[in-house]
Amino acid sequence: MPNRTRTDMRISIGFATGFFVAFLVTIFTPEGMTWDQIEAVWTVVISAGFVNHGIWDRDRGLVLGGFLSIAATLISLPFTPTFFPVGWIVLGCAVAVSGFFRAPRTENLLIGIYIALGGFIRLLSVYLSTSYFSAMMVWMVLIGLMIMTVAMEGKNPLMRFMGASCILASVVSYTFFPEFMFLSVALVFAVGMPVNIVYLHRLLGRTPNIGEIFSFATRALFLHGLKKPIDQYDVIAILIKGNIGAEKVIHDLMHRLGARCTPILLLGPTAPTQLSLPKDAKIGWVSTISGVSDLEYPILSPEDPSRVNVFLTKTLKTLPEDRRPVILGDFLDNMIPHMDESLFYKYYSDLASAARILNHTVIFLVKADIHSEVDVNIVKRFADVIIENREREEKGRLVREVRVSNRVDNIHTDWKKY
Repeated sequence: MPNRTRTDMRISIGFATGFFVAFLVTIFTPEGMTWDQIEAVWTVVISAGFVNHGIWDRDRGLVLGGFLSIAATLISLPFTPTFFPVGWIVLGCAVAVSGFFRAPRTENLLIGIYIALGGFIRLLSVYLSTSYFSAMMVWMVLIGLMIMTVAMEGKNPLMRFMGASCILASVVSYTFFPEFMFLSVALVFAVGMPVNIVYLHRLLGRTPNIGEIFSFATRALFLHGLKKPIDQYDVIAILIKGNIGAEKVIHDLMHRLGARCTPILLLGPTAPTQLSLPKDAKIGWVSTISGVSDLEYPILSPEDPSRVNVFLTKTLKTLPEDRRPVILGDFLDNMIPHMDESLFYKYYSDLASAARILNHTVIFLVKADIHSEVDVNIVKRFADVIIENREREEKGRLVREVRVSNRVDNIHTDWKKY
């Protein structure tokens, strides 16, 4: 599983566990607990969720802010329970401040503001004699806004709709049946999460794994680029610019291959030792490295394209008929410098044509900023799907963007941040 997806999953599971515990406390309130104490439980478990968030995301500000929020909440309970919202204010300020130092800046900043605002309104409601349900309605609206904010960063329209539904359910139930407000919001989540799984299934062309279900931010490479399983395309060109690791893209791609696919890795600058490889993967390393013995995979000279063709032909013949070969790698980065433009054009066009005739998938991963524009255009010319990922500086911080030209599904996008 890619590192970012694994991190998102652990963060989301932390929050989901906290919400589950808080809902149980709310529904099965122990005898003698006041509403202030119940709300304090919510404050503590969500602050713990942000501590977990900070640990996995290596954000010391979130960890410190979460612990300070828990401390402020617990200290207020024995003395002045009505002051527990100070914990929300502390937490919100910590999240907002972290937004100035870590990406995505807008998401963290807005969520921090929402949390601090909710805490301030809850604290103010004590002195304005506002009803409990009124304060909770405001909180439910703010939670809906938080979900919409995170979904906008993750480019997930269904989660945006779920956030809007949370707001609508809160306002409507508060207006007519305030006692059912929690139940109505819980129902939105109970319906929304299965629908999100169905949405991801249609988006990815397969059953989403647990990391993709729990992660709000499905990776932009696949959210915008491919509407069907990878093996249903013939030629895919992925162009990267900036400090984007090819090995991470390869990991992402291999993680999303269907069960019937057999990956054939043709690596170049990326060494086989940089990857966690499945047992059934077929590996060839297009490299000029010498003096290394006892390798489990052949080394193919980038100066002799015929050796790469022979390796592919022999490997394809060894696969069972029920398997779908997917040829993947950054080997062109090592081969292009040894070819003039006309030779590269012929070699690359032959590879792309063979993929279409033999009905298998080829994914070319090319570092676009180290090759001439002519060579990059040749790569684009024969691809059915072109996914360009770049890293650039914007206002003192690095941002990553993706642009897609997908002739198969008729998808063409401008540059989008992810």
